[in-house]
Amino acid sequence: MSLNAAFQGKTYPPVRFTFDAERVRAFADAVGHRGSDVPPTMLTVPEIEAGLAKVVSDPELRIDLRQVLHGEQSYEWSQSISVGETVVAEATIESIRGRAGLQFLTLRTDVRDEHGEPVAVARSTLLVRGDG
Repeated sequence: MSLNAAFQGKTYPPVRFTFDAERVRAFADAVGHRGSDVPPTMLTVPEIEAGLAKVVSDPELRIDLRQVLHGEQSYEWSQSISVGETVVAEATIESIRGRAGLQFLTLRTDVRDEHGEPVAVARSTLLVRGDG
């Protein structure tokens, strides 16, 4: 079954995420980060909460998780994140396109600090196999 292309441009409700010391320490230990700052890859946690989890569970979008491969990930940083900081992450389906039996869904997650200033833009591309 094909993805519902009408969902291109859909924005999911924003989520708040706090980088509290305990969460940061646990994540840093898990990824082998040596330092007292927030590991840059921890931005993935609010990104998943804001978008990826919602996309794969959206019945109207019609994603069969058994047919999905995470194809690409990128981050554009505007500022670093500090321990104790709270961010707001909001995800939008930036594009849905197809080629050679695959569909590509690109999800853009805008992450802002509590003052509304940009922290980062994350992009994830999911490759979705057709019924084939």
